Amino acid sequence: MRIRRRLTLYGVFVTALTMLGFGLLLTALASGSVPQDQDRNLAALADVLLATSPELDDPETVPGLPLPIDLGSSTDVYMAIYDATGVALNSTGTVAGENPSLPAAIVVEAIETGTSVATVQAGPGAEARVHARGWPTKEGGTAVLVVGQSTAFLDEQLGGLNAVIWIAAILAMVASMLVSWLVSGRALRPLRELAETTDEIGRTGDLSRRLPPVDTPDEVGALTESFNSMLEQLESTNSQLSDTLVAQRRFVADASHELRSPLTTIRSNAGFLADRPDAALDDRTEAIDDISAEAARMARLVEDLLTLAVRDASEETAAVPVEIDQILKDLRPRADALQQDVVWSSTSHATVHGDRDALTRLVWILIDNASRHGATEIVVAAVDHPTDVSIVVTDNGPGFPPEDLKRVFERFYRVDAARSPSGSGLGLSIADAVTQAHRGTISAANGPQGAIVTVTLPVMG
Repeated sequence: MRIRRRLTLYGVFVTALTMLGFGLLLTALASGSVPQDQDRNLAALADVLLATSPELDDPETVPGLPLPIDLGSSTDVYMAIYDATGVALNSTGTVAGENPSLPAAIVVEAIETGTSVATVQAGPGAEARVHARGWPTKEGGTAVLVVGQSTAFLDEQLGGLNAVIWIAAILAMVASMLVSWLVSGRALRPLRELAETTDEIGRTGDLSRRLPPVDTPDEVGALTESFNSMLEQLESTNSQLSDTLVAQRRFVADASHELRSPLTTIRSNAGFLADRPDAALDDRTEAIDDISAEAARMARLVEDLLTLAVRDASEETAAVPVEIDQILKDLRPRADALQQDVVWSSTSHATVHGDRDALTRLVWILIDNASRHGATEIVVAAVDHPTDVSIVVTDNGPGFPPEDLKRVFERFYRVDAARSPSGSGLGLSIADAVTQAHRGTISAANGPQGAIVTVTLPVMG
């Protein structure tokens, strides 16, 4: 069953229970108050009759005492005078065409206490409410004045009240049904739109669709906001996955291209050696040197690819406390083997939390990259800051072409392949991956005399 239908039925059910409770309460109150009103009216009538009637003669000496008023042929109100023994001396009016049967106990109670009230039979299927009052006589005796009224009108009033309650209950339930249907429809409109949007997204795959905002600060509004937020995240994730897939395809294509070149050279030289066993010694030596160089280049490329694959597969690093200044000291012997002059300028006492080998390779990639691009002097500096440490590698080479600064960290991207034919275009990409794994930043810029690459890493607190 649909939610709207269930909510409507719940509303009608609650209204029905409310009207039932209200009707029972009202009926109970009316059942008690209406007879009380009748008793008060009968008592007031008896008071008026006694106050306005002359003093009675002794009923034992004067049979047929006169009545204060004549009710004639009334079938609703009854009045009578009884003697002390319960014998009716005179009466007027009837209840449903009959004289009520008055038990002697009522007469005795009225004489002894002055008042007696009871409900008595007044013929088949009829009852009367009677009010008996003691009525002193001239000789000191007591007669009893009885006034009564049919209880049929009570049933009529209660029946009319019940009819009104039923009609009101039916109208209330109909109104509740209409109101619940309209209100639930309006309240559930965002849910319908949510379902429609979800179905459309499932059919079309369009994650740019959004639900219209809901101004009401309720659960439906919160659901709408959460759904739109989820769509934004899904759209962003889908876009990232698409970009990643494109990047992976480009990566595979670039890797294949980079591996094809050394393999072609190796195959060509190997074929030359196989086909020309009598070739000159210099030619054979040159072919072997080419094979060795291309094999070394291919080994470096494979190593770089494996490094990137490991970085892509896991963002976690083997974190240990690492002193930046110690990394620079460890790299000095390797830097001394370069043709360029490497100047070390470190005032750092910072310790970072990270992978020592990865950070060492990061710094060496920056030094090696500078040495491969025409620099004659390389300056390596480490500077402490309050919350991080910067490693800056500066050279006096030609620098980066301005149009290439935004792409130098892309995989297989080389600003000028002619300047560094032995490079794979993966060095700065690996440096970028290592930096990100350590929650740092890396940037490239051109200084007054050459390129500047800056790595910033958070220090241990």
